[in-house]
Amino acid sequence: MIDHLDEKIIEILKRDSRRPFVDIANQLKVSEGTIRSRVRKLIDDNIVQSFTIKTSGKNVKAIIEIKIDVNVNTSEVAREISKFDGVSDVFEVTGEEDIVAIIDVNSSPQLNDIIEKVRRFDNVQSTRTRLILKEHVGGE
Repeated sequence: MIDHLDEKIIEILKRDSRRPFVDIANQLKVSEGTIRSRVRKLIDDNIVQSFTIKTSGKNVKAIIEIKIDVNVNTSEVAREISKFDGVSDVFEVTGEEDIVAIIDVNSSPQLNDIIEKVRRFDNVQSTRTRLILKEHVGGE
């Protein structure tokens, strides 16, 4: 179970996972050791599952919305899509589409390659791609 301090630590690390523990400690007015032990516990308890990086805005970023056939294991399709190079996140969602994939690649041809791979799945009915024009990250 996480408390308010853990929530604040997570919020800070979501914005910048490279932020030094001493900076976090100063901001939250606790010791660096407290931050270090809290983060270790969050990792050990599998609440924090990974630390990621955010690349510069020079890449092509897009959202691919994917509609699949009825009575198909959506999780299996989502897992396969998440293995593609350039796919940063995959979500199973409600609504018209069943899966949403966030893509971060160096070029439009790389984006198109991922779209074509997704469309080759037997159970994919349709895809809709939206280019990300500007990114606003929480707290920035």
